[in-house]
Amino acid sequence: MHLTQDQFEAAKASGCIFFPATEGQVARLAMQRRIFIIAGKPFVATRDGGGFHETHATLALLLEAYGRGVASDAGETVQEAAAADAASEQEMAGERGAGGAQEVRRRPGTTRPKAPWRGRPQGP
Repeated sequence: MHLTQDQFEAAKASGCIFFPATEGQVARLAMQRRIFIIAGKPFVATRDGGGFHETHATLALLLEAYGRGVASDAGETVQEAAAADAASEQEMAGERGAGGAQEVRRRPGTTRPKAPWRGRPQGP
C-alpha cells in the first residue's frame, strides 16, 4: 500500500509508528499486506511498539476513523479487529478469484504414497 504524506501524517496522529522494513520483512510480510510504501521505501507500521505489524486493512480503518474525527488512542476494539479481518479476507478472496495469489489445494484422500521404511529390522 502506497501512503501519501497526508495518510502518513494521519496514521502517525492515530498512534502508528513506522519503521523501515528489512529485505526479510518485505519477503515475509508483503503477502500478509503489512508492508507500506512511503516515498518509494518499504516500511512496517505498529501501534504497540513493534510486536504486531499493522495490515493494510487495519491502517485503512484507522485512516477512515481519523478522517471522521474519531480518536484512536485507546487501541483497536474487537469490532474494529473483526471488520479489519473481514476486509482482509475479502481482499484476499478477490485475489484468489483473479489468479493473483497462488493457492495449492489437494483433493481429500490424495496424499503421496509412503515409501517403505528403510531402517534396521526390528526383531528379537
